[in-house]
Amino acid sequence: MAIVRTILPRKGIIQPKHGDNYETDLDSNWTLIDSLLQDGTDVQSAVLAAGTLEVWLNDLGISGVVSGFGFGTSATLIPALATGVLYAQGKRYAPASAPNPGPAPASSTSYLFYNSTGGFYYNLTGIAASTGDAFLGSVVTNATRVTAVTDATKLYGQVVAAPGAAGSFALAHRLGRVPASAFIQMTSSGAIWFQSSALYDATNLYLVASDAGVTAKVQIW
Repeated sequence: MAIVRTILPRKGIIQPKHGDNYETDLDSNWTLIDSLLQDGTDVQSAVLAAGTLEVWLNDLGISGVVSGFGFGTSATLIPALATGVLYAQGKRYAPASAPNPGPAPASSTSYLFYNSTGGFYYNLTGIAASTGDAFLGSVVTNATRVTAVTDATKLYGQVVAAPGAAGSFALAHRLGRVPASAFIQMTSSGAIWFQSSALYDATNLYLVASDAGVTAKVQIW
């Protein structure tokens, strides 16, 4: 008698059937397993559907550019901006083509942010207007064009600490918000550590160097 096998529809479990006299209870059990079995795709879909990732990012206060969104100068007041991936208010933004952030203020240094509801905006303070806005970088303009740009520090990015003297110093981190945390990785002899009175704020890391010439990379997120 030929052996007929059925591939169950949900997870592709192969269900053996020995002719017409296979055990119906066993067949029902396999069908039940196929309907209830979860794999990584199911778990990921459930997490995203429940908004768990969005809630987690918001709870930790994490926002910013993950990759891309590199700036460029321009013959107009609209800076060149590449595609990329960022998170704002816990929501992922990854345009398929280069976005247009609009014109930057003329004859000034301004800072570009992205809000998941309102989109792109500039300000002159470098501080986000709303909690969870993503910082993309700074733009310098004259009366008619973008003359210089600086990208934001990426999420889980690094900034270089190279103080010229021993003692306390401030280091701009360019996250556009208060870091969730930071980790100092020494790249020279000597030591760099956080000041006891303040670790960091929305603009700077507050550090102390043991000697002139010490260097480190500070990972921030």
